[in-house]
Amino acid sequence: MTADISPLRVLVKALCLFAIINVLYALIDPQGSIVFGYSVLFPGRTRLPFGVAGDPYTVTVDGVDAMFASHAISARKSTKEYRVALIGDSSVWGEDMGADEMISEQWNTLNIQCEGRTIKTYNLGYPHPSILKDLVILDEAVEYDPDLIIWFVTLNTLISQRINPFLAANQERVLAMAEAYDIPFELSEVLREYEPDFYEKTLVGQRSNLARQIKLQTLGIIWAATGADSNPLSLHNDLPNSEISDNPRYHGMQPPADIRDLLLFNALAAGYDLADAVPVLIVNEPVFIASKEHSSVRYNTVYPRWVYDQYREYMAVQAQDAGWNYLDLWNAVPPEYFSDAGLHLSIAGERLLIRQLNPALQSIGCNPKPQND
Repeated sequence: MTADISPLRVLVKALCLFAIINVLYALIDPQGSIVFGYSVLFPGRTRLPFGVAGDPYTVTVDGVDAMFASHAISARKSTKEYRVALIGDSSVWGEDMGADEMISEQWNTLNIQCEGRTIKTYNLGYPHPSILKDLVILDEAVEYDPDLIIWFVTLNTLISQRINPFLAANQERVLAMAEAYDIPFELSEVLREYEPDFYEKTLVGQRSNLARQIKLQTLGIIWAATGADSNPLSLHNDLPNSEISDNPRYHGMQPPADIRDLLLFNALAAGYDLADAVPVLIVNEPVFIASKEHSSVRYNTVYPRWVYDQYREYMAVQAQDAGWNYLDLWNAVPPEYFSDAGLHLSIAGERLLIRQLNPALQSIGCNPKPQND
């Protein structure tokens, strides 16, 4: 005789099991990524995943382990490959560009040789200017055996004290790095408050993060089939608005303020330390330079002249004193090759930048000068 099944009893047991699973998940607190399949079942992505507003084919995943698990750099390195990691902000990531249009992919089509190997560049840029964000990505990139790291920076990179989603998602690594290298991040105590509580460590508390990782995994099918990591209709190809204001203020400061003590130069030194034997080239990325109304006050929508000139002067002195490989390309790209009146290049602008960078890459990585005894 079959016993009657009580719906209430089934519901209670299901709720108890669900609660137990959530508690165990929180107690175990699994770290790392659940993303798999990239560079195995389908090709690794050519840039780190970042969601574009209104584009269902993109997703933002801020955990550095999941980001790298989906990226092409996670694939086994060929003996014929000279591996170059590109690190920076949205100007490197390729805002408003397709996956085949950004700087790394245009560079790779050139098939340039270095010491008998083919140069292959990997785009590890990620939106949000932040030197701490860059350090975490650089630290992770070193695990994938690069032969050279090209680190694109700008004034916003070195001065940023904001907590962006990436810093919050990788809180432990960021705080450990800031402490180890004595980087004066003013919001360290605020960032510590992002430490998840017990509920946030449960499956329920982690549902958003897990859902985004699962979406990243499923988007691999679209990536493999189309080679696109975004909906082409979401890309903007309009001519940029080059109008700038006459406001000289920058982050609440105005001339004659001195920004020397605000620049996180010891974070750049930390990057060299993390890279260890891997050569690092620091590049001051190109900026749009206005020539019309208010151009005597501001170079562009991002930087007033007075503050950017200070930054370039201090940066040049610091790089020389520290012996860094440094390339200042601030004015290397004409304004007509930008996609906005700030920092983002057009597709043709990326090609011009590659022409400026390749000789430095060859000098540092392929034809290094002999060391003096």
